[in-house]
Formats: sequence, C-alpha cells, structure tokens
Amino acid sequence: MMTAEMVAKLRRSLILHEGMKNYPYVDTEGNITIGIGYNISARGLDDEWINTQYNKDVNFFYNRLYEDFDWFKTLNLDRQIVLVDMAFMGYKHFCSFKKMIDALSRGDYFIASKEMLDSEWGRKFSGRATQLAKAMLTGSYEI
Repeated sequence: MMTAEMVAKLRRSLILHEGMKNYPYVDTEGNITIGIGYNISARGLDDEWINTQYNKDVNFFYNRLYEDFDWFKTLNLDRQIVLVDMAFMGYKHFCSFKKMIDALSRGDYFIASKEMLDSEWGRKFSGRATQLAKAMLTGSYEI
C-alpha cells in the first residue's frame, strides 16, 4: 500500500521527469499529455472528471455572466442557457459580441439573435448558431 510519504516523493520525481503542465501538449512520443504526465491519448478522461469539470465550467460561466451583465438576471432560463452555451467558446470571445450584448442590454432579442448569426462564429458554426439564435429570439429553447 502506498503511504503519503511515497505518494509525495513519487509526485516530486514525476514532476522532475514529466513536468507539470496546465495546458495540453504533445509529448516526445506524439501523445496529447496534460498535468503530471497524464496521457490523454492513451487513457482519455473518465466520466467523473468530465461531469465534475462540466459543473465547474457551467458555474464559472453563469457566475461571470451574472456578475458582469445586470440584464442577464432578467433573462428567462432559456435565454440564460443560450448565453452560457455561447460562453463555452471562451469568455473573452463571448464578450467580443458587442452588438449582441448591447441589444440584450436593451431587451432587443430580434437584434441580438441577428447579431449572433451575423458573425464569424455564426457562419463557422451555422447549425449551432441558428439553433441558439432562434432560442434567443423566441425565448424558448427546445432540445
């Protein structure tokens, strides 16, 4: 059985040899690796990690939207879901949708949905953008 001392010493050794990276990288064998030598290419991610990270991400984006935009609090559940979904593209990128954000601050869902589609994101991910823009326009997201 591994002791706490052994785990700590092994961690120091692996950090020395494998490194500790917060972002994925390609190792010397061509594997996508992250953390302390975690080979995603060979092992993947387990459902528990995926679900835990999903919950963290959703809470992170919801809280950022809630704190950064007073009007977010006034949106119905489906419109909030649309914006949290969009925030998964990256919060900085989401914040670059200035015209959409301005329209939302005025409660103009027609213009907001139009601005979602009239963007590089809207053209690149037309299926997703069309579905989310429709939900923004109608206030109802049927999935």
